[in-house]
Formats: sequence, structure tokens, C-alpha cells
Amino acid sequence: MFPSSVQTFGELFTGAQLAVYLIMSAANAVLLYFASMKFLLVLQQCGYHGTRYFKWLGNRETPYMSRLMLLCLLGFLFFCVLNTCFSPIPLIGKGIGSYVGFISYILFTLLYIKSESAVNAKVPLKKTKRLVRLCITYMLVLFAFTFGFITLINLLAFKIGATMVALLRYSLICATPILTPVLLFVAYCLNEPFEEIMRRHHLRVAQNKLAKSSVIKVGITGSFGKTSVKEILKTLLSQKYRVLATPESYNTPLGIAITLKSLDSTHDVFIAEMGARNVGDIKSLSKLVKPNYGILTGVNNQHLETFGSLENIKKTKFELFEYMDKDGVGVFSADNPNAQELYHKFDGEKYSTGISGDDNLVTATDIKTDVKGMSFMLNIKGEKPVECSTVLLGKHSVRNICLAAGVAYKIGLTSTEIAAGISRIQSIGHRLELMPNNKNIVIIDDSYNSNEDGVKAAMEVLDTFEGRKIVLTPGLVELGKMENVLNLEFGKTLAKHADIVIVIGKHNAEMLINGLKDGGMSTDNIKFAKTLNKGNDLLNQIMAEGDVVLFENDLPDNYS
Repeated sequence: MFPSSVQTFGELFTGAQLAVYLIMSAANAVLLYFASMKFLLVLQQCGYHGTRYFKWLGNRETPYMSRLMLLCLLGFLFFCVLNTCFSPIPLIGKGIGSYVGFISYILFTLLYIKSESAVNAKVPLKKTKRLVRLCITYMLVLFAFTFGFITLINLLAFKIGATMVALLRYSLICATPILTPVLLFVAYCLNEPFEEIMRRHHLRVAQNKLAKSSVIKVGITGSFGKTSVKEILKTLLSQKYRVLATPESYNTPLGIAITLKSLDSTHDVFIAEMGARNVGDIKSLSKLVKPNYGILTGVNNQHLETFGSLENIKKTKFELFEYMDKDGVGVFSADNPNAQELYHKFDGEKYSTGISGDDNLVTATDIKTDVKGMSFMLNIKGEKPVECSTVLLGKHSVRNICLAAGVAYKIGLTSTEIAAGISRIQSIGHRLELMPNNKNIVIIDDSYNSNEDGVKAAMEVLDTFEGRKIVLTPGLVELGKMENVLNLEFGKTLAKHADIVIVIGKHNAEMLINGLKDGGMSTDNIKFAKTLNKGNDLLNQIMAEGDVVLFENDLPDNYS
């Protein structure tokens, strides 16, 4: 029989019972929301793209679904045990007994939330307005789903009528955590039409604002070095002009549109970093900004996973020059073969810059490196060479400076002003950045988004230092079918330049370790750590005075 507290169908939906259902639904929605922080973070880091999000969910190396399953199992078992044990007790067993098991469910869920929150995200959740809207919708979805679920199991329990079924009916709520990744995506889908309207509005406002402005517009794209060139160019131009640039790695249409809210009549130059993961991405950005100057830092197989081929990557990067202002000026790296291929393809006014090539607008020579940075001679065609110094490390940094110097010169800076600006350039975070410490140890942070060209640059910098060289790396990602091959080669390269390598995480471990062995590194000098924190612990055990430590790349949270 159904418990004596609910004798008729009508009693399932009395005011008191409805209040209980609402309280249970609200409590479960809150628990599930806080248990979903990792999934919210990954969805955001996947750019709110469902395909990438579900690819992460389906990855065998993703442990979070297994953890949710364990939470559900423990919650269900202990729920049933508690309810069964307390049901014979007078007062408790009569009606209230079906709720006792929630104690175990709540306890296990809170422990799960605590354990997950103890793991620091590599890139924290960005509390944007879009995220806030998604979180509100998600909470409503969780509440509505739980309320509907509770109503359904009560109806089924009443229909079956067995006492044990009625007693344990709420144990099924313990299965709801496993559904949170899908429910989150449902909330995303519900919000997406509104988000699309918002995006179009912001883009329309930004486009109109730029059309009415006389500001000089610069677009920067490439497989690597975009943020670095942007920050260098901003520093150079800021000596003479008021510059607005997209912050950090804001390189999407919405990121640019948000930045343009700050544009006013006092600005002289707007610099837009333009990122892409798919063919057509740069086209939409270039049509939005209509740059007067376009910079191509270089092209390699970064994001090959989403582009599908190197030809698609080159095609996408060239979209900047196809859709820029009709009188736009293109500036290309002379040191990247793919960039030079696109240089010859472009029919407009164009220039090459770099440390190689005979007909460059800007060329750097006599490059010298020490622990404080670099010095070099900057040669601008038609101008007297000027001596420059910078705190930046690596020849790739000189190449980036040459690109920025070329545009700065065409906009109106003299070679002397450019040299003065170069001396003011600050280290760019996580891009071969020297980290201060209180020991006689050189620590180089190159943890931002490494790629083939970045690896070469990092190895060049590593070779300039004396001492035992230790590298911590998880390898290279987002390379599609080429990922295993390139990580094998990366391991071989590391074996030539490093003395000890600590491989972080399972994702590329096998290929990296095989490459290190093939490259001749002793197995005693190859270490493995499951996480970066454990890698740091291992580093602290082996690190000694005089060592040089390089952090090369860091897997984003959607790879962990």
C-alpha cells in the first residue's frame, strides 16, 4: 500500500505536498548547480560550441562523468539504506521515512562539490553577462526538471501502490546529477536565440560606430603571436597617439564589439586582434572592422583540429586582406613561408618585415641575447639604422617587433620614436616571460597556447642560458590527426635541448615519452605527473640552484 500519509490521488497535490515538492526541487536545483561548475567552465572555454563541448564529455580521458556516476551510485545506495532502516521507527517511519535518505544524498553531493572546488581552474570562469544569463536559465531548468521528476515518481508510486516503492521513490532523485551536463546544454539551447539577437545588436552598433569614426584601424591575425604583436604595437603607437586595443585575447566578433563600446572621438588608432577556429571567422571580423592595416604574424597548423587542413588555415588568415579597407595596407612576416605565400597572393599595397629577406620594409640584425633581454639593430628602408633593446626573449619576439614597427612607421612614427617605444615594451604574460624568484634559478613561463613555431622559439631561448635545463609540458593540442605525430617530434626536439622533462597529464604522455626516448634521453630523466600541481611538487624535489626551468604550454580545462 501507499503510505498512510497519502491515501488518495488528490492528496499528492495538496498545498502542503506541493510546498514540499517545491522545496525539494529548489534544494536539488541548488545542489546540482554547484556540482556543475566544471561543465559551465568547459562550455565557456569551448566558446559555447556544442560539438566541442560534447566531444570533451565523450572523451575517455574526461573523468567527470565517472565521478558523477559514482556520486549517483553512493547517493542511491545510502538513500535506500537509510530509508529502509528508519521506516520501522514510530513517527519517522510514518510518512517522513521516505525523506530520511536525502541526508545521505545531500552529504555526498556537498562532498563532491567541495572536492571539485578544491581543484583550481587553469583559466577561471569569466563572469560575463552571457554567463549570468545562462546560469539563471540553467537554475530554472534544474528546478523545472526536478519538480517534474518528483511529480512523475509520485504518480508512478501511487499507481503501483507498493509500500516499499513508495518508501524508496525519492531515491531516484539521486540519479539526477548524471544528467547535469545535458541539462546545462538544454539551458544553453534555450538561451541561444536571445544570445544571437544580442550578438547581432552589439555587432550592428559596433559597425555603425566604426563607420562614423575617423580612427585608423589595424587588424592582426595569424596562427601565433597575435596578442604579442598587438601589445607591442600598442606600446609603440601610444607614444604619439591615443590607442584603443582589444584586451587580453578578445579576438571574437563579440569581444571586438564590446571593446568598441569604449571608442570615442579622442582615439586615433584601434587595434583588433582577430582569432579563428573555422573558415569564415576572419571574414566576419574583417567585415566588421574594415582595417586600414592588416598584419599576418605567420601561419602554421595551430587549430588544425577544427580547420581540417593547412590550406583551410591559410585561406582563413587571408580573409583579413580580402575584406579589409579597399586601400588597405598588408604587412606580412618575412620569416614564415606560409605568410610569404600569402604576401605574394595579395595584390594591394604590401610590405614584409623580419630578420630574413632582402627586400623588407623593416629588418632586424645583430641580435644579441642575455638574461636581461635582447639588443639588435633595427633597419627601416630609407632610414638610418637604430640600436634597440628589449626585455623580451627570443628571436620570435624580434620578428613580432619588426611587424609592429612596420605598421607604426607607416602610420607616422619615426625610427627614433620606434626605438624609444621598443625600450618601453613590457614582458607579455605567459609568453616566454621571465618569472622572478628568490633563488638562483631561471624560470621561464611559456604556458600560453604553444604551437610548432612557439616550440622552436622556446628552444632557442632555452639554449641561451647556462645550467641544467628542466622542461614541464603537457605537449601540443588541437592538432587533429597530426597531434600524435607532432608530439612525437616535440619529444625528440626536447631531448636535444633539455636535460630533464616532466610530462604533465595523460593526453599526450605516450607520444611525448616515446619521442624523448627516440631522441636519446635517458628514462631516468623522463618524469610523469598526472596534474600540473603534482608536476610542481616533483619539480621542487629535483630543482637546484643554477637550474633553468621552462613551463611550455598548459592544457586548458577542457583537456583535463
